[in-house]
Amino acid sequence: MRIMNVKRAIIFLLAIGLIVVVTGCARWPEGSEPEPGTEYQLEITVEVAGEINADDGIYYIVLDANESLVDEPGDNVEDWEDDFYYVKLDGMGFHFAQVKDDSESLFGEGNISGNILEVTIALSDLGDPNSVDINVVTTDSENETHDHLDSYFTIYTDLGSTEEGVVSEGGSEEGGADFDIVKVTAIITTLY
Repeated sequence: MRIMNVKRAIIFLLAIGLIVVVTGCARWPEGSEPEPGTEYQLEITVEVAGEINADDGIYYIVLDANESLVDEPGDNVEDWEDDFYYVKLDGMGFHFAQVKDDSESLFGEGNISGNILEVTIALSDLGDPNSVDINVVTTDSENETHDHLDSYFTIYTDLGSTEEGVVSEGGSEEGGADFDIVKVTAIITTLY
């Protein structure tokens, strides 16, 4: 009788071991994937030739997260489509909005240091897209364009992705050095 119980226990343990081996462990594979539940964020840095001057103009970072080839975040604020998002820095501070919304919300994830403007946006705030098209535009207080990237650039939302926008030489004659875009970079990191 005792031998039967030992045999049953051995068969039971072997069955459990076989199930574990066949199904594997519930964990992420080694590599760049985060732990389950980890969110990503988009960090954008804009550098101008002069100093960031939100009292005399506006700095826009426009984002297209719908992955459509039809529209693009161009350099004219008036042409932005309803599904674009933007971060706006003016004399009142940072704002985040979607173009179709009637109001902008205050945005606390921005930082200014001399000629550098930095913003951080959770990808969940953009609908967790696979890629984001980005343009940067500087304007006067009436939204007349001073400077912009040559064309929008695209960043894929894989952890560690980094992209840089192309900026023309010559810069902003109308707005001066404070609105002359020198460099724009974007990187995907984990949300802390």
